[in-house]
Amino acid sequence: MSRVIATQDGMPGARPRQGDTPRISHWLIAAVWSVPAVLSTFETVTLTRGGPQPMTLWRAFLAEAPGWYAWAALTPAVIYLGRRFPLDRRQGRGWSIFVHALASLGASALVAIINASANTLVRPSRLGFAGSLRGWFLSGLPATTLAYFAVLGVSHALLSTMRLRVRERDAEQLAAQLAEAQLTALRMQLQPHFLFNCLNAIMALVRDQQTERAVAALSTLGEILRTTLATSAAHEVPLCEELVFITRYLELEQVRYADRLRVVVDVPHDLRGAAVPVFLVQPLVENALRHGIMRRREGGTLRIAAARQRELLRLTVEDDGRGLAPDWAERQQNGLGLSNTRGRLARMYGPAAQLLIANGAGRSGGVTATILLPYHEMPESEPAIPGQSVTAR
Repeated sequence: MSRVIATQDGMPGARPRQGDTPRISHWLIAAVWSVPAVLSTFETVTLTRGGPQPMTLWRAFLAEAPGWYAWAALTPAVIYLGRRFPLDRRQGRGWSIFVHALASLGASALVAIINASANTLVRPSRLGFAGSLRGWFLSGLPATTLAYFAVLGVSHALLSTMRLRVRERDAEQLAAQLAEAQLTALRMQLQPHFLFNCLNAIMALVRDQQTERAVAALSTLGEILRTTLATSAAHEVPLCEELVFITRYLELEQVRYADRLRVVVDVPHDLRGAAVPVFLVQPLVENALRHGIMRRREGGTLRIAAARQRELLRLTVEDDGRGLAPDWAERQQNGLGLSNTRGRLARMYGPAAQLLIANGAGRSGGVTATILLPYHEMPESEPAIPGQSVTAR
């Protein structure tokens, strides 16, 4: 029984089986040998039409077809011998040649017996069965030997191609399963990291005896966890769902920081169905809050925007904080959020996706995080974006 695992689209798939042995269909073998059987039948009818004993179509078929269908019956045995005694290996090649030479003689004898039997019944000869058998074997030996080794070579080439395709298929499935496992691991890293941050914020409210705000924060955290569980099997969600998640997260942060945090969401309505990796924006928002806005006593503004650039979706998270620290490049290599985001983008979209971090260009300064990823839409309904503190267009 094959182990069932989740594929990238969330549907279960069978684990690829290594070493699957390809097989040539018996129906294909019969169809291939039917071609010379039919051609020989028509040839016999044509050649005997002007002679003293013209043959009908069915009699010609009974005389010619048995020998060709004998080869159809022998073909699986030839294929088996080709696998058991391959001619392309260095060791034991002499023994393999001997086995196949002996097998070709046996095949020639069997085909001669069948041809002689069929012709003795359909068109008797003065030579009798023994004379007819001797004639069929000796005259047909070169052709039957050639036919044996032709079957051996063609089946070897066909099976080699089929084995290559099986290996390529298994390699693709294993690569997809590895990518699935890596994406799942990256996503699961974010969930406890995010949860601990939320709990720390609520603990701070409890220590300050701000009961009502702590209860409100716990309620918002419950909604966030419900969203997290609902999307636990998905790698992509509509942008509108990601915005709902981010808005609830920011509501939790605004319970903690109150008027010090101002949020603007600037996302055109026609982009709400764009597909984005789940939990993509939250690490960028968290970095903007921790390293930018919250380091200023007066707080600041966080802006989340989206735009379409031809075949790309551009997401930006901007803050008007202090900007990047001089040692930022060294410290960010050890951070979970950005490295996780880069890893997920690379595994999902390859070089088509980018994450860029730079100082803001305007007077407000701060940092701008930009994500570029291939644009495609998901057929999902648009949920409302809660939160009075969020401005959206």
